[in-house]
Amino acid sequence: MSKVRGNAFWQWSNDAYEMPGAKNRLIYMQDDFGFDVNLTLWCCWRASEGETLGKDALKEAEKAVSDWSEGVIEPLREARRNAKDGPPGLYEQIKAAELEAEHREQDILYGLSRPGTPIGREDMLDAARNNLALYASLIDAPRRSGFTTTLLRDLADHIFPASSAGKS
Repeated sequence: MSKVRGNAFWQWSNDAYEMPGAKNRLIYMQDDFGFDVNLTLWCCWRASEGETLGKDALKEAEKAVSDWSEGVIEPLREARRNAKDGPPGLYEQIKAAELEAEHREQDILYGLSRPGTPIGREDMLDAARNNLALYASLIDAPRRSGFTTTLLRDLADHIFPASSAGKS
């Protein structure tokens, strides 16, 4: 991700994505268990704003981005991965298009969000773990081989490290 422009969620996501250990966990969750990175980050961002998501809100968010994600982002991701050894510059062009598509998905999710109230780290962790567990359940991740709830806990711990206590 890149800090180029955007709404509060986009800016927050860029910071969260760069937290040590977060990027690798997010990609692993995406590739091995079907998580949408933007929805995963949205679950954590909503937690940072003091919101524990309900099933209806999460379903609405998933529905709002599913066509865009499946029809645009996923094909671009596959093309980017396949273009690594392709003509010079092609990989970077596809990567830029994928990043723009990711930004659009985050705009959609941001549009579903309401203003929140920053909370303390422990409350953020609890809300993030609850939001992530609900999302995992929604996509049937617990039924996939190798999935453990420890993965969700670890991601939340990396996005909300102890050194971030008191920050929003």
